[in-house]
Amino acid sequence: MSIKLDIDSGLLYLFSGNFIAPFILSELGDLSVIKARAIWLAPGLDHPVYKRFADFFCELFEHFEALDYRAIYLKEGQVALERQIESWVKKWKPQLALFSQFPNSYSYLTPEFLARLRKCTTVTGFGFDDEIYFEQAKWFYQSCSAVITTDIAGSEWLKQLGIPAYLAQMQQPQPKRAAPPVLEDIPVSFVGDMSKPGRRKYVEHLQSHGIPVLEFGLSSRGGKITDSQVFDVFSRSKINLNFTGTNPPKWILREDPLRVRFGQIKGRPFELAEMGKFCLCEWSPCVDYWFQSDVEIGVFRNPDDLVCQVRRFLNDDSLRHRIITSCRERYESDLAPTVQFTRLFNAILSQKTNLVLGAVMTSSRVFYYSMGRSRGIAMLYALCRMSPLRAMQECFSPWSTHKGYWKGLFDAVIETLKYRLFKL
Repeated sequence: MSIKLDIDSGLLYLFSGNFIAPFILSELGDLSVIKARAIWLAPGLDHPVYKRFADFFCELFEHFEALDYRAIYLKEGQVALERQIESWVKKWKPQLALFSQFPNSYSYLTPEFLARLRKCTTVTGFGFDDEIYFEQAKWFYQSCSAVITTDIAGSEWLKQLGIPAYLAQMQQPQPKRAAPPVLEDIPVSFVGDMSKPGRRKYVEHLQSHGIPVLEFGLSSRGGKITDSQVFDVFSRSKINLNFTGTNPPKWILREDPLRVRFGQIKGRPFELAEMGKFCLCEWSPCVDYWFQSDVEIGVFRNPDDLVCQVRRFLNDDSLRHRIITSCRERYESDLAPTVQFTRLFNAILSQKTNLVLGAVMTSSRVFYYSMGRSRGIAMLYALCRMSPLRAMQECFSPWSTHKGYWKGLFDAVIETLKYRLFKL
């Protein structure tokens, strides 16, 4: 699938084989077109996050196309995928080629292929959730001309390799919106996945001290709500909570157990900043990178401190509103998606450094295990399509001489089957 923008008509076209679908582009903010041709190798344009970013990049770049490499790999295989990308790059001659990954699609494009592609264009890793998956992703980032990441430690690691790395907040680009002047009749709320570690403990600690919390989302008492309902909850809440704890999968922690202590700010504080609403956020070093505590955001460090901070901000409307004003000003000047990515992409396109990156290295248990997991999922997909020969080909790969590869493959197959059976 590819995406094209007709600037004159304001229509977005999705191309998939002979299928062409136009979409009216939403207003994502003041248009600031980057004078460049850019492509994005995306691992699934049917995913809502990737879809929103593709729409956003269509407006941001003078010329932009996105390719769903996962769909092509699963349908036609790796050789056909690489040939199609190389032909596409040769014909279109983009100055910038973004590359993103999903945890189960790591083997579809290899580090060696990215290194070859780098000779033709500026290959830029565009990482989501690197605070969790950087130990996997870095084996691919070594082949990139530059990397945009969410992981502070990972960005410094890349710079030590001589690879320019840029930190970004990954708020999903959406039409500009400000909270309407409504009554703030919800003292404290949280919208998100309540199954993640620590969140239930924090909420129950507030409630045990007589502070009610309205909660929505996965595993919450209020259940899942629509985007418009989320907007309504944010608008009516005096305090919107945000948590930074993560839950890396066991196969990540097996090789990097301290990864569980890495915080992740996600996009919620930036969405609230855009709306002009107050955010009280669990502290983590990444919070200090993006915001000034008590100037642009409220923070808490433990359950008792959470109780103290909630009472403090509920009892001081003027302080809360001063922080909201400062945060929104900072957001509009530095952090809004159009402002941030225009700055980052222009910096990457103007890079003068001649990278000397050396040979690609992949001799890591994490790498082989990741390749096995990815191929295991592809094997199951082939079996579902009644293609046993293709399924067998997925098993035997360039990495199949390594024990870690087979462990990853079997683990992925078993976990996927268990998940499917549980859903039935």
